[in-house]
Amino acid sequence: MDILLTGIVRSGTTLACHLLNKVAGTVALHEPMNPATLVGLDDRGRLDAIAAFCADQRRSLLSSGTATCMAVGGAVPDNPYGSERDPDGLRRSIVALESVRFDKPLGPDFALVVKHPNAFTALLPLLVTRFPCRAIVRNPLATLLSMHSTQANWTHGRVPMAEAFDGALAAALDRETDVVARQLRIVAFSFGRYAECLPRAAVIRYEDIVATGGAALAAVVPAARALAEPLAARNCNPLYDRSVVEELADRVLETDAAWQDHYSRADVTALRDALVAG
Repeated sequence: MDILLTGIVRSGTTLACHLLNKVAGTVALHEPMNPATLVGLDDRGRLDAIAAFCADQRRSLLSSGTATCMAVGGAVPDNPYGSERDPDGLRRSIVALESVRFDKPLGPDFALVVKHPNAFTALLPLLVTRFPCRAIVRNPLATLLSMHSTQANWTHGRVPMAEAFDGALAAALDRETDVVARQLRIVAFSFGRYAECLPRAAVIRYEDIVATGGAALAAVVPAARALAEPLAARNCNPLYDRSVVEELADRVLETDAAWQDHYSRADVTALRDALVAG
């Protein structure tokens, strides 16, 4: 089975792949495709291209045990960003496209999970017509703080690979001059997309993944219910800038978006208080 995994940026989708690769009969690939190759295609062409990509990776895995995806030292990490800050205070990506060997027995019907956050979120209304799809979400305050701590397009409130497939999102971000407002639009867009396209059971909270040692990923692959990894929540990451916590929390709480389907206002204020106290 081919399963497509998406999620809000900085929500733990790479951690999910890292954990799923510990599950028997499962391979999870971290951003293995170049979504730009889908831009010029019609809907049928996009679905066919993703299916063909999955088939190619499946053949490679069955014949040689290898597949191509973003990795570090030949393995999918639990976090694609390093812990060291550059002089500008931001953390850089540490992953690159590599051939990764998966040393595990795989039958012909093994579960292949392909993960892309932004492109698959924007394309979700189309993707669900052919593929089983799942999404990872995270407390919106923690998501914003992580966006502020890493160097990427979202640092400036842009997500080009989502915008390429959703003109309304691109136009909304173009009109917005405030970076935080753009970031909040990205968060709201993602949560709204999942509410529109996926049943609640197909949306997995980062916090539940951590609390269950990965077993919450049974929503992606049922065999993941056996996971019991020692995990620590990073919502209070010491690398997050405490000087912006209260401002970002206030901005989140001012919004009336679909994040409230999965997190209460009390969840946001509790995280804010923990970050301020810490």
